[in-house]
Amino acid sequence: MNTLFPRLVSGALAGLSGLALWEIIQLKGAALIQQPSLASVAGACCVITAFLGIVGCLVSDRFWIKLLDQGRNLQTFFSQSTNPADHWLGSLLLSFSIIVYFVVMINLIPEQPTPQGNDQAAFLSQAQTVQEAGGPMALVRLLFQGDYLEANQHPLYVAVLSYFPDYETGKRLSAMSGLLALLIFSIGITFQYGNLTGGLTGLVLSVNAAYCHLTGRAVCEGMLLVFVAVLWLTVLRLPDLRQSPKIPYRLLIGMGIVVGLAWLTKGTALLLILGLIIWFCSYAVNWNRFIPSLTRNTIRTPSESEMALTNTSTVPLKTIFGSLALLLASFTVIASPLLIRNVRVYGSPTFNANSYLLFQDEFSDPHALIKQGSLGAAARTYLQTHSVREIVKREVKGLVWQVFIFVRSLGPLPFGEGRLFFGLLAVPFLIIGLLSETHPARRLYCIWIMLFWLAFAWYLPIAAGERFLIPILLPTLVFVSLGMVRVGQFLVQRRAA
Repeated sequence: MNTLFPRLVSGALAGLSGLALWEIIQLKGAALIQQPSLASVAGACCVITAFLGIVGCLVSDRFWIKLLDQGRNLQTFFSQSTNPADHWLGSLLLSFSIIVYFVVMINLIPEQPTPQGNDQAAFLSQAQTVQEAGGPMALVRLLFQGDYLEANQHPLYVAVLSYFPDYETGKRLSAMSGLLALLIFSIGITFQYGNLTGGLTGLVLSVNAAYCHLTGRAVCEGMLLVFVAVLWLTVLRLPDLRQSPKIPYRLLIGMGIVVGLAWLTKGTALLLILGLIIWFCSYAVNWNRFIPSLTRNTIRTPSESEMALTNTSTVPLKTIFGSLALLLASFTVIASPLLIRNVRVYGSPTFNANSYLLFQDEFSDPHALIKQGSLGAAARTYLQTHSVREIVKREVKGLVWQVFIFVRSLGPLPFGEGRLFFGLLAVPFLIIGLLSETHPARRLYCIWIMLFWLAFAWYLPIAAGERFLIPILLPTLVFVSLGMVRVGQFLVQRRAA
């Protein structure tokens, strides 16, 4: 058995922990020891993790072979475990999650920041402008004509908010969207995995700090989460194209419509589209021809079952291109008002003013940057004035912070930075949930994770926060809940034995 891959993972873990520790030291300095705080605990965790990563690189092959064998046995158990039958506890958790979310929103909405110099103020201002122009139907006409020039806030949430461009009403609209997303998602997961997993998903969502804070403000994330919930549930219904004789036309068209609505709501949904394209294209490659050598003995002759898996691990190009055509065509139809406006006014179908900030070292007014030249000119100027070392440093430092933000986003209310430690407790269940899932959606989730981390790692000098990663929060918490259920099944089975 080749142990190179786990050693590489251990080395990467040690390096990432070392970079995180360096960032903590730079931020806190001697206060880490002189004034113990949560940052001190986080620093200690980084030291321990870096030490374990170094040890993982140096231990003998015998250790890794034994550990990988045990891990493979656990993966087999988790992936072959059937979803538990309906249990009264799952229904209770699902009902309780609705009550919890309702109570949380009642207490959280009055404490939200005022709309002054933030995204809430921008959305309310645009909604007021649209209302004065004649409302949502007038907005559609202005988009097709190229007369609506706002290139930051996308138009769908603005159009809905224009019916009542009021701060308090806007917050309630977001809260109702959050409740709708919670209901749709939890019930959909119940049909997919059983009501125990669905109930757990609803509960962790109802107390998740990032979810509750963003769905309690007059911003577009609440509406975006509704579309993300529908998109993920549709993906779970999609058959494995490697085994399906027909293209699932209706599901693909539905996915294109939903992702189009998501992009009309928020520009970051473009990463969801890109992830879907990469996901479909990834099935044109026979990964089993070279990946198994990282984890299996390359000298051993493959078995008949492994050879069969290798032969069925790709999808015909005709199926891939047909699926992408349906997805992109339905997306284009739904998103056509904004696509046409962008082409007519800015020369790019996916234009967004914040794209200019990708080539800045700090936040600047994006509308002022648009007047200074094209996006290509801004990119060339940035590359000419920054060395390769500076570019790599920006991305690596951003990745460290994105991992921190991602793990912290898994934590519950009412904790602040202490949510990080609850997130760390959730990570093992996330990994188990991913190992348990055999649907192709697992690959899509991993692609989305990498895209969002890489994109917003680069964006770190401009802005950072959980709102950028919120589209991947829903599938993440599903895998966390699934991991909890699988661990519970494992413990019950061992106790019965």
